[in-house]
Amino acid sequence: MGIILLADDQRDSRARLQGLLEGQGFSVIAASSLAMAVPLAKSDPPDLAFLNITRSREEGWTVCRDIRRFCPKAKILLWVEGGPTEDEITLGREAGADEVVPEVRSLVEVSRFLEAASAGHSLTCPECQSVFRLQQMPVPGSRVEAQCPECHFLIGVMSQGQEVVTLESPFNGRPKILVVEDTKFFRAYLTDLLVGAGFDVVTAQDGVEALEYLTGECPDLVITDVLMPRMHGFDLCRKIKDRPETASVPVIMMTQVYTRMQHEGEARGVQGADDYITKPFQPSDLLARIWRFLPHTL
Repeated sequence: MGIILLADDQRDSRARLQGLLEGQGFSVIAASSLAMAVPLAKSDPPDLAFLNITRSREEGWTVCRDIRRFCPKAKILLWVEGGPTEDEITLGREAGADEVVPEVRSLVEVSRFLEAASAGHSLTCPECQSVFRLQQMPVPGSRVEAQCPECHFLIGVMSQGQEVVTLESPFNGRPKILVVEDTKFFRAYLTDLLVGAGFDVVTAQDGVEALEYLTGECPDLVITDVLMPRMHGFDLCRKIKDRPETASVPVIMMTQVYTRMQHEGEARGVQGADDYITKPFQPSDLLARIWRFLPHTL
């Protein structure tokens, strides 16, 4: 790993880290802001991008995605002073980062993070038994396809915490999920999360639109909000379960309003919901719940 792109808007920490890296023989391209990182990466693609996103997480995710798009083989490390939260680690990986780490203070930490980013995850192809590396960790709880470089066999791969598990069989198509959510922002958020986890996604703004879709299509699973205009989520769930052609489709209900135990009891016992989750939730929690209902898609 020779060229490192270092983006840090804090002068002292940038100079300290640049000195540590150059002292180890790396060629360092230093940027005084995240905004400078993308054009520098495009003009001189790095082997590794080291980005301080402490002061601007949102810009950090965007810059990470852009660098990943222009430099698909580069390793990307994001660091957050004080340490990243679980949500920030998840968002960083969704943006294409290999690692999201705490503040870097010593050469030992630099070496450890570089080693972690370079390691990848070894997989054994069940078809030809060759060993290769999965270059990017899947989002926790998600399942993705990895292709053997020798025989091109597709392998189902699942992330469980920091471990990567090879599934017994490759995917039989991409599971399709219908997302019913009246809030545009959250509908887009769920779509990005699920597509990134390996699903096909169709969306509806409310229960009426969802039922129109279900007259001609049958998804593998439905995720629906509870409080929506035109049709309450409980009513939508009941109608899905009452129709023979969709009765077996799992329905996960989500809500930020109906959070008491009696609400969940009604959703499950009266309306037929298969699961019930309150907002806000961890992305990995939602993905884990989804996969409990989709063993037939493997």
